[in-house]
Amino acid sequence: MNVNNSLPPSSFAQEFAQALLLEQVRFIKQQLLDQNNPQYIRNFISQSYQNADKILLKDVIQLEQLQSVVQKYAFELNLGADILEFIGVAAQKIHREAIHSHTIFNDLLSDEAFELWLFKILELEQLKDYIQENLQHNPQIQQVSLQLANQILESNTPWLNQLRQYTVKQNKLSSKVISFIQDQQQNIELKLEHQLAHAIRKQLSQIILLPNEDLADIATHIWSEIKQRTLKETFSQVQSIDFEEFFILVYESWKELRQTEFMQQVILNIVEAFYEYFSAYSLQELLHSVGLDENDLFAEADRFVPHCLGALDQHQLLDDIIKSLIAPFYLDTQTQRFIENYLAEKA
Repeated sequence: MNVNNSLPPSSFAQEFAQALLLEQVRFIKQQLLDQNNPQYIRNFISQSYQNADKILLKDVIQLEQLQSVVQKYAFELNLGADILEFIGVAAQKIHREAIHSHTIFNDLLSDEAFELWLFKILELEQLKDYIQENLQHNPQIQQVSLQLANQILESNTPWLNQLRQYTVKQNKLSSKVISFIQDQQQNIELKLEHQLAHAIRKQLSQIILLPNEDLADIATHIWSEIKQRTLKETFSQVQSIDFEEFFILVYESWKELRQTEFMQQVILNIVEAFYEYFSAYSLQELLHSVGLDENDLFAEADRFVPHCLGALDQHQLLDDIIKSLIAPFYLDTQTQRFIENYLAEKA
């Protein structure tokens, strides 16, 4: 067909193109909003799903692109004030729900699941050896054990405090004895603290090195005491503001942790491992790997699309969105010349 590009299209061609544009907008909108016949959207989903079997992950995204996305949203993105406030509100609602709940911990974690976790942890023999070694030689753990011993002594030996305050008349033998003991009291307390701290670490080391069967019995006994407790009983011991601050603290800790070189490298290694494993998968196989198929896509479309489209139409936005997608074709002068010449040839 000979299309003359030297002259602008006639007003008739322009009007005809505009009429076709409006008619196509009407048709598409009608198809989208027809809840009794959702075949228009279903056909699009079905075609996309079937074609997804022909496209591999590596065809549409490269490792560098995936890592850049992770770099942006995992390492750099900070939540806004509104989201942090939302976290606080959500935490309060969770706490309010928990303090009125009669759900027991056993409902959340079955005995079978507890045993699976327990025996998996007990299999980590090297970890047990590492903890035992640190209990004996780590300076920080030694310091913590000393602080714990000091608290135990202060709360369980009030006679030591009485001894500090004890007085007798001067110039008596008993006065000299008491003064000598009081002078030595600090050394006595320090020696007691060190001996108690050593005993604590020794007992913990001996517990850790118990046979797995004995450790399992101890853990199972503790679990049997905990599992029947209700959420109400447990969460009533915690204030709502403390629960809220816990979630905020987790986020703030994550912000610091994600800036460490080690954590960033761990995350990037996971991304690289994901890409190496799935890059040769088709997009359809990726959906299958997370348990989704075509029927799931249909179900989610039926769940969300009608409400979204209805809201857009209610706010008189749907027409403009559809028009913005197809209008460039009809408003293009070459399209309008094509219409003009086609009609002229058919006249």
